[in-house]
Amino acid sequence: NDMGGTLVRTIGLVRAKAKIGMKNLTYNMRRLAQLGRINPHPA
Repeated sequence: NDMGGTLVRTIGLVRAKAKIGMKNLTYNMRRLAQLGRINPHPA
């Protein structure tokens, strides 16, 4: 899958949350770019 799976291998809850947060941010940015290509000038 595009997001790299659901398994997060880190030591510590803070690092795990940071890694998941970065994955989420990356996904959202990719999705925004994808939607921009589909509909470049929304109404």
